Amino acid sequence: MSSPSSAGVLQTHQSIKNNAILIRDEIYGEELIHEPVLIELLQSPEVQRLQGICQHGVTGFLGLTPRVTRLEHSVGALILVRRVGATIEEQVAALLHDISHTTLSHVIDHALSKPGEGSYHEVHKTRYLEMTRLPDILTRHGINQKVFEEELFPLVEMPSPQLCADRLDYALRDAVSFGKLAMEDARRVVSLLKAFPSATATRRLLALDDPHVALVLSRAYIATDKGVWSSPAHIDMYQRTGRVIRELVEAGSVDDKVLWQVSDAEFWTLLRQSANPEQLHAIKRLEEEGIPEDNGLRLPHCAKIRTLDPDIWQGGEKQPAPLSIVLPTWGSEREQYILSRSQNQ
Repeated sequence: MSSPSSAGVLQTHQSIKNNAILIRDEIYGEELIHEPVLIELLQSPEVQRLQGICQHGVTGFLGLTPRVTRLEHSVGALILVRRVGATIEEQVAALLHDISHTTLSHVIDHALSKPGEGSYHEVHKTRYLEMTRLPDILTRHGINQKVFEEELFPLVEMPSPQLCADRLDYALRDAVSFGKLAMEDARRVVSLLKAFPSATATRRLLALDDPHVALVLSRAYIATDKGVWSSPAHIDMYQRTGRVIRELVEAGSVDDKVLWQVSDAEFWTLLRQSANPEQLHAIKRLEEEGIPEDNGLRLPHCAKIRTLDPDIWQGGEKQPAPLSIVLPTWGSEREQYILSRSQNQ
């Protein structure tokens, strides 16, 4: 039995006898993984790479925000679908849904994405997968390659503002880490999570069975959006970091393939080594000045305004309904939040 290794802020992994991995997560508790395909994927360099990538890019790497990692988030999404009884394919899809994320996460969108494009890691997913052994691992275990298309798996991905494992895990992990949601409330959310009508139905979805708990979660979600995900100050740091990266890539000083080959720390060292004096000055400002004040900063027009409207399943065969229908006051509160944020763009 090995010693536990840190996967991020709220999670550790430990290899134990009989070729199993014990996940200890502060939100979800313990989860024992024993399926051979999941074990091989969890131990692969491609998945382990995510431990060195911060969810919050430059602010996480510089220690200005909690260092939540892509690895703990990906494993968290796996645990959520596993807890509601998902198939092994859906579990693999959950684990791999962020596999093509680059170093510094969404900072690279500000550096290299073209106007109107989706996230850089999604646009270039096929290119990244061709560099890896992941398709071979799946083939060896008889897993269909469609698991790389997470949007085919409703428990993993659903359009905003619906609940899905990806959205729920980062909501819980970030809201707890940033002090927007109490740990006991996060654990309560997980205990009330259900798959409707079942985890294997074609038209399946995640739902909560208590509207008041769902309301606590949804309010914490928009609080985290306002203070973190769509904070003009955080986005300003992403944009300034992105400008340096773009200049270095366009000048040929940094090969974009390295975005999938190194950790945040290694990439930051590469940036410093490759930068000209002006770029190095910009990097030092990011390191020394930290997150700026929000005063006077406006939300970019391209910024997402994130809200949550979880489906509520109150038992029986009745179809779940969005929280905004079950509690109309939430519908009004959510719309008011969207309006107020839009006016700042």
